[in-house]
Amino acid sequence: MPRVSPISTTDSRRVLVDRVAQSSYISRSTRLRDLLLYLCDRVIVDGAEEIHEQEVGSEVFGRAKHYDTASDNIVRVHASTLRKRLEQYFAEEGRDERVIIELPKGNYAPIFRERTLDEPPVPLPSLPELLPRVAPTAPKRNFKLTPVGVLAFLLACCTGFLFYRLEFFRSQPGASLPYAVRQFWSGVFQPGETTDIVLDDAALALFSELEGRTVSLSEYFDRSYLRSLNGKQDTSLTPELRSALVLKRQSSYSSAHLLWELSRTAAALDAKGTVRFARDYSFRDLKADRGVLLGNARSNPWIEPFQSRLSIRWEFDRSTATYYPVDISAGTANAARYHATGEHPDGYASVAFVPNLGGNGNFLILSATGGSAIGAAAAFLTDGESVHALINKIGTGPGNRVSYFEALLRFPSRSRLPRDATVVFCRSPRS
Repeated sequence: MPRVSPISTTDSRRVLVDRVAQSSYISRSTRLRDLLLYLCDRVIVDGAEEIHEQEVGSEVFGRAKHYDTASDNIVRVHASTLRKRLEQYFAEEGRDERVIIELPKGNYAPIFRERTLDEPPVPLPSLPELLPRVAPTAPKRNFKLTPVGVLAFLLACCTGFLFYRLEFFRSQPGASLPYAVRQFWSGVFQPGETTDIVLDDAALALFSELEGRTVSLSEYFDRSYLRSLNGKQDTSLTPELRSALVLKRQSSYSSAHLLWELSRTAAALDAKGTVRFARDYSFRDLKADRGVLLGNARSNPWIEPFQSRLSIRWEFDRSTATYYPVDISAGTANAARYHATGEHPDGYASVAFVPNLGGNGNFLILSATGGSAIGAAAAFLTDGESVHALINKIGTGPGNRVSYFEALLRFPSRSRLPRDATVVFCRSPRS
C-alpha cells in the first residue's frame, strides 16, 4: 500500500483542488464540484480526518440535519461517482500530478498523497456523463434551482466567472422566520430594498498569504499591488498563478456556499440582494448602500474602513496556513489570540453590525476560520433561540432595532450545531 505523505503547504493543495474541480471530469456536474470542494475544504481548512455521511447530506445536498441516511443514499451515490472521476482524472488528464487526491471508502475525508514511482497511471474506462438516479426521499428546500444558484456554486469552484449586480433568487413569499431572526436581519434586509452581498477575493487572499503581507484598500482599488507580480524576481508565485491572480475573479467556497442561506433570509423579509465581487465594489457603494461583507481584511479589503471601530483582527499563521481571530480591545500588547490548535481545533467566527460610511445604511461583516465555521455561523444567525440570546446580550434601540455590535463566536470541533456554540464576547463598536 502506498505511503501517505504530508503535503508541503496548504496552498499547493488549494491550487490542486481548483485544478481538479475545473477539469472535464468534475466541472460538468455542479453537485460533484460542490461535493469535492466541501470535502477538501473540511480537510485543508478544518483539519478534518473523518467526515460523516449525515454532515455531507445536510451541508452539501440540503437534507435535514438528522435525515435518515439508510433510506436516502444521495451522498453515497455521489461519493462513489466522485471517487471514480478522481481516479480517472489522475490516470489521464492529471497523469503528471505529483500529488493525488483520493476519497477512501467508508470515510468522506479526502486524502492528499504523493504519487509513488511504482504506480504508473493506467487509463480508466470512460464514465457516463449522467449521474445515477437518486430516490428523492428527503423533503426539498423551499427554493428552486435557478441560474443564480448555479452561478453561486461556480464561484465556489473558482471558475473565475464575473458576478456583477446579480440578483438573488427570491423564494416563495411568506417563508417564515423566528421573530428574533427576523428582528436581527431586518437591519440588513429591508422590504423592497436592495442589499449588496460582497464576496471575498480568494486570489487576493492567496497573494497575501504567499507574499506575507496585507494589501491595503488603496492598493487594491487602483490595482497597484499587481505590479509586484512582474517586479519581484524572488516571488513564490508561479507564472500560472500570477495569471490567475490578474485575470480571474474567484471567491472562496465558504462565501459562495453562504449565498444560499442569505438568499432565503432576504426573500423571507421581502428584500432583494445583489451579489457583488470585491474587485468590482467602490467607495461610493460603501457610503450609500447596505450590505454584507464576507471574508476578512486580507481577502476583502472593503472591511478595512470599518476596522477603526472594531477590536477583532484576523491574522494568518503561515506555519499552519490558517486564519485566527485576535482581540485588541485591551491594546495590541495585551491582545487575546484565539488560535485553536491540536488535532481537532475549534472554529471561530466574528460578526459585526455597523453603520455604512454615509450613516444612511448598515453593513454586516462576517469572518471565520474556514468554511465549516462560517457555515456554523450562518446556522447560528438563523436559529431562533441562538439569535434571541445574542440580542439579549446586544440590546436594542429605538423601534426595537438591534443595536450595533461586534461579537466572537466559538464552535467546538465536534459539533457545529447552534446550541453548542459559545458567544466568547459581545460588545458595542468603538465610537
